[in-house]
Amino acid sequence: MLRTCLCFSRSLISRVTPSMPAWLSRRLPQSIRRRTLLVVLLLLTFFSLLISIISFKDASHETEELFDARLAQQARILQALTLGIDAADLPEQKKQALQTSISHALIQNQEKAHKYENKVAYQVWRREELLFQSDSAPAGQLSTRQKGFDQREHLRYQWRTFTLSDYQSGIRVIVAEREDVRGELVDKIVAQTLAPDLISLPLMGILMWWAIGWGLSPLQHLAQLIRNRDPGNLEAIELRPLPDELAPVQYSLNSLLEQIRSMMAREQRLIADAAHELRTPLAVLKIHAQNAMQAETSDDRNQALEQMVNGVDRSARIVSQLLTLARLEHQQGDEAFISTQLIQESRQQLAQLMPLAWDKSVEVSLEADETLNWETYLEKGCLEIILQNLVSNSVKFSSEGSDIQVEWQQSDDGFSLIVRDKGPGVPDEVLNRMTERFFRSGHGAGAGLGLSIVQRIVERHGGSMRLSHASPGLRVCLVFPRTGLVDTGANSEFFS
Repeated sequence: MLRTCLCFSRSLISRVTPSMPAWLSRRLPQSIRRRTLLVVLLLLTFFSLLISIISFKDASHETEELFDARLAQQARILQALTLGIDAADLPEQKKQALQTSISHALIQNQEKAHKYENKVAYQVWRREELLFQSDSAPAGQLSTRQKGFDQREHLRYQWRTFTLSDYQSGIRVIVAEREDVRGELVDKIVAQTLAPDLISLPLMGILMWWAIGWGLSPLQHLAQLIRNRDPGNLEAIELRPLPDELAPVQYSLNSLLEQIRSMMAREQRLIADAAHELRTPLAVLKIHAQNAMQAETSDDRNQALEQMVNGVDRSARIVSQLLTLARLEHQQGDEAFISTQLIQESRQQLAQLMPLAWDKSVEVSLEADETLNWETYLEKGCLEIILQNLVSNSVKFSSEGSDIQVEWQQSDDGFSLIVRDKGPGVPDEVLNRMTERFFRSGHGAGAGLGLSIVQRIVERHGGSMRLSHASPGLRVCLVFPRTGLVDTGANSEFFS
């Protein structure tokens, strides 16, 4: 029983949890903790890589801008140093010293063997005459452009160049830088950005494993409560404190337990009722059987056997009514509700009951305004049960030659079925107890279940049942809503 509850909770969780593709669900771990951890780590890794790609592109762009600005600045510094200097008039020693100073100024380092020294080059031209150049510069011109940026391949490397020209003096300054310098800087930026994430990812996985386990502890507590329960304990489950996510699970479990508790109570009541109602008829049958065995004459034997047949018929009626009552109490939902033509169906059912009325010379009439629409939704077979119980009771308590009126009426409330007989009626103190189970007025041979069954059917359809005096006789009025359906929700039940 509790296993059924647990399976129900699992199915409920699967419905509440956002759906994912079937192929992905099959490949993920079945553990909620492992599945959540795996998904979170995958998302973190994905977004870390995405951020790294975006950072790489942004860093590349910004680095290009920065290095281009530095090339332009270096060109202007070099132009300022060389304007007004006539390299042809300088001694070679001073010319070399000036060239070294320019190189140090461009790479911003005073050490001779700087790692970027071979990656930066410059040339100073005056018209077609080369005045100065770095050791890393090629023999020819670094760029043929008169001004601006350019790309050139030299010694299997790509070089970024910037040219600045002074048209008055004819000085043209070219500053170049290898592209791999920029690549190294971008790689360092991305590595410094991504490295902390990669290093912290295992630590985050451990912390998330603990955090997810802590977050799932109420679910484990709920499972522990169910696991430790006695199979016969159907009381409501109380989880304190109750997380919002588990509130619908606890509510559904408690609703299921309540339904199981009600179902078991109905079954126990049915067993008790059957035992109570069948004990006396079976005892009477035994007495009649003994009388038949001990009868000295055939008349006594036939009389005992006739009493046995009547007892068997009564027991069969009791069993049939008990089963009908049990079926009504166990049915839920509106799956069995069908479109019903009330007048047509009533006429068919009354035709089947006519032999019962003819035995007592009782006339049964059906009255209704057939110009109206009598279509509604009723549970399949319920009108047959209603008419059988009401008409058979009326025939049983009516005197010979009397009549029974069956009438259908319409009002704003819905459809009304009125059954009126001219029997002896019932006292006022008995009238309100007529729908109680196993209540018999006087010394009737019935089981006292007929009106109880009718009332349950009417309540199932959201209607009402009223008993009143007919002077003489009894008047039973059933009111059905026009829809014939009861909005009970997915998990509601019609009877307690």
